[in-house]
Amino acid sequence: MALPGENLTSIRTIYSHPQALAQCGEFLTKLKVEVVPSYDTAGSAKMIKERELKGCAAIASKRAANIYVLEILAPEIETNVNNYTRFFAISREKTKPALKNKTSLVVATENVPGALYKVLGIFAIRNINLTKLESRPSKSKPWEYVFYTDFEGHIDSEVYQEAIKELEQVTTFVKVLGSYPQAE
Repeated sequence: MALPGENLTSIRTIYSHPQALAQCGEFLTKLKVEVVPSYDTAGSAKMIKERELKGCAAIASKRAANIYVLEILAPEIETNVNNYTRFFAISREKTKPALKNKTSLVVATENVPGALYKVLGIFAIRNINLTKLESRPSKSKPWEYVFYTDFEGHIDSEVYQEAIKELEQVTTFVKVLGSYPQAE
């Protein structure tokens, strides 16, 4: 997106968040422009509008184009059409259960055979569908890992409360990050 009157051949510099730039890498390589990473996608669009930067464009959402009255020069420029970026709104207040929910939590286990198996079993025997399981090195204990997990359902449900209680018995750490409406 760029100021009204610009076109792809007049663009010399493109601003956006590094993740957006990476997601549009093939398009940008063909365009042969200077690519400048910036703090966020919408902020890039805002900067072009406020500074009236001619010869410059931003990779941002259609909403940003509407807000800052910029023209979309090339829609759908992502390399992988099935690539999505998820955003979270974080709050200290609990959400009310929606029709479909997800819950995120972090668990840590002892570094012994079968520890993760026990964690997964707690979900399996309750028919709780895990949609994500990701391991990351522990920041506090070298050579140990924490597991980030997403599952379908809201933490306020009795079956999930039971699962959390049992997780507390077989793990060294459990932290519920929160429940939220499931994306479609």
